[in-house]
Amino acid sequence: MHIKAIFFAIFHPQNGPLVIAQVPDHSVTPPPPSCSPDPTQSVDIDPPLIDFDRISDFLIPKQELCHRLVTVVTDQYRVLGYPVCLVDPKYPRNEFIFNFSVVLEEEQDFSVYKSVVRKLAKMFKALEEQTGWLIGDWVEPEEHLDQLEKQQERWRMVGARVYALIEQVLEDLNNYSECMIPIDESNSINIKLFPTYAPPPPVQPFHVPVSTIDLATHITTSWDLTVQRIVPFIDGINSVRRISELANCDYKLTAKAMSHLLYYGCLVMTDVFQFSAIYAVTPEISMLLHEKGVMEECIAYIYPSIIPGTENAVLSGVDVFTLYCSLGQGLTLKKWCMEKSQKLKGVDVRRFITFGVIKGFLYRVHKWPVWTTGLGTQETPGRERVKMGDVLGGGREDEVKAKLRKFVKTGCCLDEICTEMQMSGKEVLEAMEDMDVTILCR
Repeated sequence: MHIKAIFFAIFHPQNGPLVIAQVPDHSVTPPPPSCSPDPTQSVDIDPPLIDFDRISDFLIPKQELCHRLVTVVTDQYRVLGYPVCLVDPKYPRNEFIFNFSVVLEEEQDFSVYKSVVRKLAKMFKALEEQTGWLIGDWVEPEEHLDQLEKQQERWRMVGARVYALIEQVLEDLNNYSECMIPIDESNSINIKLFPTYAPPPPVQPFHVPVSTIDLATHITTSWDLTVQRIVPFIDGINSVRRISELANCDYKLTAKAMSHLLYYGCLVMTDVFQFSAIYAVTPEISMLLHEKGVMEECIAYIYPSIIPGTENAVLSGVDVFTLYCSLGQGLTLKKWCMEKSQKLKGVDVRRFITFGVIKGFLYRVHKWPVWTTGLGTQETPGRERVKMGDVLGGGREDEVKAKLRKFVKTGCCLDEICTEMQMSGKEVLEAMEDMDVTILCR
């Protein structure tokens, strides 16, 4: 994410829209003919990034359209500016219009640079109004040649000092994402780019939040009240719905607070941990072997009770990798634990699974109840027929089945149904026995 160019343009009373300073040189307008290389010599000059003349009416608009954010896409680049108009009898035509603009790649996220052009525009507007820093007392060109030369010399001086400033702004923002540049004793340019993040995925009631930082040590009385109430119950085990109940908070407010924590990377979401669940590896499993430090981080995480530096027996990296690869379709976590019981001594299985899910090399194989109408009675690979006895009785049975039909119709996974119904997976499956439902695992 870099700025390709910054330029300062004005409305010149004789020449119309004109670029006074641009960084890099000739990035917006081509060099004048007097600066062109000797035609007999083979010297390559990169063409300007954009054609300023073609979009100048948008960047230096009429007075009524000034003081608004302007974005123009041209030649695979995006130009972002904030034209300013100063009205004063001392200026020709009683007004002075200027614009500090940045040039970015078209596909680049430009939201972070909106504040940059606004701040530059408003700061130089104030500077010009207070001290005349940009053009000061205007010299009207008359018949006398010295008057015209004075005006041209003034514009060269303005261009030189503006060039020095925007050159440093471009370099500092591109290299450090901030700049602190003094202009005079009482004015300076202070800009900081704050990163923007993609919107977080929707928070579901059956999601389990896992903190990536120690929230308890960061929380203060200035934090949102809902966040303060839910943080003590974020332990990597409780679901969002359960946390809202334990914290005695409205579910919608709890989900909103979770979204904020997700946005800033304070949380990641996993599934409810169950030994009846099925997990399988993704192609990203290779990171355990190839990315430095991941294996050490994994071993430290899955052995929470081992004190660093002791001689407690722990799994080797190869054993950890082999254990993850042994997980797969059709194998429940309970059965896997029984088969690998000797290798898993001292291992926190929940942390073992959670680490893989967070890192992205392990995924949960969800169970989805679907109607079997039209599928016939033939067994289909990947599907598990429900054949369990009903544990419900009385009038509640019809009410439960009505809710279950609604969940199946809307395409909810088994985790979501269990969370909303406050029933175990076994109870839900048994209640679906005579509902002509098939469980799809994927």
